[in-house]
Amino acid sequence: MLLGEKMKQKISMKRSRSIALSAILCSLGVLFLYAGSVLEILDLTMGALASVIVIFAVIEMGGKSPYLIYAVTSLLSVLLLPNKFPALLYVVFAGIYPILKEKFERLHFIISWILKMSVFNTSLLILIFFTKYLFHIPDTDMDFTLIVFGLGNATFILYDVAISRIITFYLIKIRSMLKLKNYFEN
Repeated sequence: MLLGEKMKQKISMKRSRSIALSAILCSLGVLFLYAGSVLEILDLTMGALASVIVIFAVIEMGGKSPYLIYAVTSLLSVLLLPNKFPALLYVVFAGIYPILKEKFERLHFIISWILKMSVFNTSLLILIFFTKYLFHIPDTDMDFTLIVFGLGNATFILYDVAISRIITFYLIKIRSMLKLKNYFEN
């Protein structure tokens, strides 16, 4: 009986850690997006930085946690940010892409890239539509032009490669140094 109580306590402790970490990651994501909202020149950078938080959740927590962190961060950023573009960028692409990337990279290399490019271009279409025609966000140079899509796709490829390298560096160097394996998983 004592062994069963210890197991329940251990499971409860892992869940508590997971909930606490999720709350910290959500607040950090909103903070990054808020910085991108206030300093408009950093809106894309802070969206990418907020996506790294979701990547950390995918690696360390797995399960439903990355989805919940994405949903809560999205909701709070849409409600709280003065400039909605970083929130919109996070909702449409930067927040969900790390979760999809993990799923896509289990597939064949070519299929993976086709899916990644499809997700990005669909997200870009939605982002342009929402900023121009639904929210009427001023001072956006994004429009339905070949230049925007060409530069966007080139930037996306660089972003994906950079994120893959950051993930590899984290898994090989940082994760083993911090001894986080299975620390937060449910």
